[in-house]
Amino acid sequence: MTQNIIINGSDSFDFEVNIPADKSITHRAIIIASMYESKIRIINPLLADDCLSTIEVMRQLGATIKEEDANLIIMGKSYKNFSQPKEKIYAGNSGTLMRLVSGLLSMQDFSSEIYGDKSLMNRPMERICKPLREIGCKLDTFNGSPPIKFYPSSEKKSFEYENTLASAQVKSCMIFAAICLQGKSIIKEQIATRDHTERLLSYLDYPIKKVDNNICIIGQGDINPKEIKIPNDISSAAFFIVAALIKKNSRLTMKNINYNDRRIGIIKVLKEIGAKITIDNKRTETNDTVVDITSQYSQLESVNINGEIISDLIDELPILFIVCAACNGISQISNIEELRYKESDRIESMEKGLNLLGIKTESTQDSIKIHGGKLKGGIVDSCGDHRVAMAFSIAALISEKPITILNTKNISTSFPNFLDLLIEIGAELYES
Repeated sequence: MTQNIIINGSDSFDFEVNIPADKSITHRAIIIASMYESKIRIINPLLADDCLSTIEVMRQLGATIKEEDANLIIMGKSYKNFSQPKEKIYAGNSGTLMRLVSGLLSMQDFSSEIYGDKSLMNRPMERICKPLREIGCKLDTFNGSPPIKFYPSSEKKSFEYENTLASAQVKSCMIFAAICLQGKSIIKEQIATRDHTERLLSYLDYPIKKVDNNICIIGQGDINPKEIKIPNDISSAAFFIVAALIKKNSRLTMKNINYNDRRIGIIKVLKEIGAKITIDNKRTETNDTVVDITSQYSQLESVNINGEIISDLIDELPILFIVCAACNGISQISNIEELRYKESDRIESMEKGLNLLGIKTESTQDSIKIHGGKLKGGIVDSCGDHRVAMAFSIAALISEKPITILNTKNISTSFPNFLDLLIEIGAELYES
């Protein structure tokens, strides 16, 4: 993937685009399939950098994973008998991988250490380490950030844990820990978060139940190995949904998109501000909802959101900021401090870029106000953040002058063919 790109707008477009598979579900499917001594085929996995890192980590722990016609065949290694890695475990750029697999590494009878790239080494990890310590695990961080070092412990025990942070990654980390422990564990959520881990485990007949906001996990249960089909990623689709909404006389259709209740905050917000979005062919596959989505050019009003909806669209906020810049009026988005701890400080990265493109913004630690206007073009730095880079790429489709986006290499962590799809719909794009 190139480091820098220049985009000089596009003509209007009307296409069907193929969105890549869901990253969140692919991570979880690879991990779960690797935890059991059975053969599982994963259909349509995302084979982007972040998920390739997950494959390599699970191989280090003893799973046999092969690619076959763009699918994965996994012969797992029991989580009770994982292999001790011969070297430090590298998670690349993936915070999801690091946090989820920590629930397993903390349960092993051997020591291990996990680290990541420069961006990941600055991400907060106490959010998982604190609850793991509370249930008897022994682990260390570097001032709350990676690397995380895990040590054997005889004090681990089943638990009741209240997930006060609206984080599916913390919840999933604790679910994986609970699977390794004898007895019943309960996780309580103050705010419901995406539930792909629970859905996949239930699909494989693992003894896990959700009642209201309580998740009950019976430790050391078995699965029924089945083929897992991964839907396409709504977080990736969001960029092209917005592209059609803001480009005059344009329309795009995306098929087989995951439509989990906890992932469609972006659709709810866009519809509330006037977006013409059609949902078709709604069905259930692998215990989750899948749909086809069509979006077309719309006159959009300003955005004013806060509270619980934020956890349902946290990954889509960078592209929603572009919507705010393109629509009429002043938009306000609050309760978004979590954006400061992503691959970059996304409030800062997006605000700087928007300002350079002629859009007025104001921010606090946990909010941003964006004054809609004309995107004038210029040079912006994505700070190595894939979602920031893709958001400004979509902005370039309607910019008065070209937009140059720096440090775009990490687009490949989640959306390897993103630039190809931009060119396919008619973007004038140059790589440098």
